[in-house]
Amino acid sequence: MKKKRWLAFVGCLLAVVLMSAGCSTKQVEEEPKPEPQTVKIAALSGPTGMGMAEMIVEGVELGEQVEPEWTIATAPDQVTAGIINGDYQIAAVPTNLAATLYNKTEGKVILGAVNTLGTLSIVADKSENINSMADLRGKTVYATGQGSTPEYVLNYLLDKNGLTPGTDVTIEWFGEHSEAAAKLASGEGSIAMLPQPFATATLAKNENLKLAVDMTDAWEKATDGTKLEMGCVVVNKEWAEKNPTIVKKFMEAYKTSVETVNVADERAANDVVEAKIMDNQQMAQKAIPNCSIVFITPSDAKGDLQKYFDVLVSFEPKSVGGKVPGEDFYGLTY
Repeated sequence: MKKKRWLAFVGCLLAVVLMSAGCSTKQVEEEPKPEPQTVKIAALSGPTGMGMAEMIVEGVELGEQVEPEWTIATAPDQVTAGIINGDYQIAAVPTNLAATLYNKTEGKVILGAVNTLGTLSIVADKSENINSMADLRGKTVYATGQGSTPEYVLNYLLDKNGLTPGTDVTIEWFGEHSEAAAKLASGEGSIAMLPQPFATATLAKNENLKLAVDMTDAWEKATDGTKLEMGCVVVNKEWAEKNPTIVKKFMEAYKTSVETVNVADERAANDVVEAKIMDNQQMAQKAIPNCSIVFITPSDAKGDLQKYFDVLVSFEPKSVGGKVPGEDFYGLTY
């Protein structure tokens, strides 16, 4: 009798265990799949967007039912409204525009990572013997970007080297990079401040020219070693707070993409062209090493970026949206 009771007890116990397992399996099977989500990402042609090339071409895994949608723009104003309205969750833009977006949206757009250091260079005829900003005394410099960050960076560096713009150095302003580059390449002028990739393209057209001053290096010397952080990725703060896993996956893939592009081999150049960030493979391969493509987290970028913003505000507060961003601008972690 005892044996029968024991067998009955064991049988009941097994039945309970099997039923529980069945229920558990059923619960797992019935868990709803994540809702499909499209992450809209904007990037600019040129250095600010170059680090994304590998991700755009090869694809990026952001999670189940999560798909990226890429927009490549030729100018910041083509994507600014979309960033403000929340149409884009992630965007690669100049850092001063990032500050402006933060201020305009009252903190709804924040820093994701710094992706580009300064891309400005002084390109000069070798006969001019220009090797530093101080060597520009008494010279005429062709430049673009009057009334914006290139002018403020140039004026700051001239001042730090004891030169007064308009007095010690004549600056002739042009509306388009290509115009200044063409005049320099043709020999009409002998010195110009050019951004990448125009500097590299101009050097390729005239063997008498040289990259005389890397203004990123000049900035570091003038500011006791701070980096000239001019390009970045911003994110929609509300979206990022709701989707930390997607943010983490994106940033990890982005860092890898930057490393891949910086190899500057044929594959990297092909990716840059296929992503429509540049249109010439050979020029892309030559330009990549000069474009200062980086990946710096918000917390690591903070000190150097604040210095840059302080300089911009000293020239024109509107260049960063009226004021230097608050602490929460650097608050994203992943």
